[in-house]
Amino acid sequence: MIGGLMLSGCASVPAVHRAQASADQANSAAQAASAAAQHAQSSADAAGSAAQSAGSSAQAAGAAAQHAQTTADSAASSAQQAAAAAQSSNQRLDTLEAKVARMQAHHRRHHRRHHHRRASAPTTATPAPGAPGS
Repeated sequence: MIGGLMLSGCASVPAVHRAQASADQANSAAQAASAAAQHAQSSADAAGSAAQSAGSSAQAAGAAAQHAQTTADSAASSAQQAAAAAQSSNQRLDTLEAKVARMQAHHRRHHRRHHHRRASAPTTATPAPGAPGS
């Protein structure tokens, strides 16, 4: 480039050197700006990936929370059913215990009367001589 400017005769050698130095500085600044832009683009891409990952994590956490709530609801329902079944079993047991108590009381009353009759009933008597059946 220097040779082209020199041949045309419009600039002196020191002016050409200054122009070349300015062009080199501008080129270096452009390269630095390009590197900074690439770094900024990489940072933006990383931030976008992190945001997507955070969004996915948030969705996964929401799904896990919903599953936990469903499981808790199911457990509560099972507990209510178990409590109802236990109450029903207790009622049946109470009914059976009352029935057994009535049967035992009946048995005791019947047993007392039966043994009382035997004790007070005359023993086998022998028929008198000359009575029928002798």
